[in-house]
Amino acid sequence: MTECLYREHLILPVAFFDSAIGDWTASVHIEFTEKLKIHTVVVKSSATFRTEAHAKKFIIEEAKQWVDDRLRSAIPSRRKRIRNILGAGDQ
Repeated sequence: MTECLYREHLILPVAFFDSAIGDWTASVHIEFTEKLKIHTVVVKSSATFRTEAHAKKFIIEEAKQWVDDRLRSAIPSRRKRIRNILGAGDQ
């Protein structure tokens, strides 16, 4: 699994083999543009995995959840701006 685009967010998973414990760990970079600025967020997991593929699959799902949560939290403020633009906030 390599990078993927999810809801206009670039997801770049990375898995590391930790020879001290004999398992894989994972992190992900999530890149997105907002107001013409590029943002990068790094999410790290403390979970360990037997294979690189499992580590990457897990961290991609975590990244997608992060994106969903981020976009869900932005919805109320967008609705308020739209109401204000349409004049509904003047009542």
